[in-house]
Amino acid sequence: MEGNSPWGDLPEEQTKPTEATAIPQSVSISQGFAPMNSGTLLSGSTEMPTGQIIYLQPPSSAPKVIGILVIIYAVFGLLGNVFSLLGSVDMGNGTLMALDVGNLAAGAATLVGGVMLTKYERRGIMLLLLAIVLSTLIGVGQMSMTEEIYNQMLEDGDMDEEEYEVAMEANGLIQSIGTVMLVVCGGVCGLIVAIPLMISNNGLDGSKLFG
Repeated sequence: MEGNSPWGDLPEEQTKPTEATAIPQSVSISQGFAPMNSGTLLSGSTEMPTGQIIYLQPPSSAPKVIGILVIIYAVFGLLGNVFSLLGSVDMGNGTLMALDVGNLAAGAATLVGGVMLTKYERRGIMLLLLAIVLSTLIGVGQMSMTEEIYNQMLEDGDMDEEEYEVAMEANGLIQSIGTVMLVVCGGVCGLIVAIPLMISNNGLDGSKLFG
């Protein structure tokens, strides 16, 4: 019997695969991208390019640690500034009292800056650097007044003539060494405070000291 198509009188013909229906040739993706509509099949496995893996890490704890150390330093510094101010009041020297009040303000700013730093606020670092500069300048000003302090001590009887002469002879050397030490200590403190800015994942916000 001849097989007839159920849909008509035409005999069924076996279709041969043509160019359009043939299985496309596979092309490895390692050789590049195949052109569009070229009838090719991509084969192979995909891989992440080297050096593109990103790991999410928690923010560094350096700002919080430095902030806590600054707070402890500021508390002891404020106590020392209070005693220094009381001594200036006893001496009755208005300039020294003004400088001690400035030191109290710098100490309060240091305490506030340390608290800000523990909260990962960038402005805390700016406030601490400003306080360091202020306290260094005040310290240099106090060192320049050692001669007045010696004169006041001589008048009050806290120093005799011999001690006064020895102190005055070494006054220039004391002022020079004291000024250098103040500047060096201020620079070291500034570098320690600025450590969080040198860390990539410091976690600091974008807050500013002014504005």
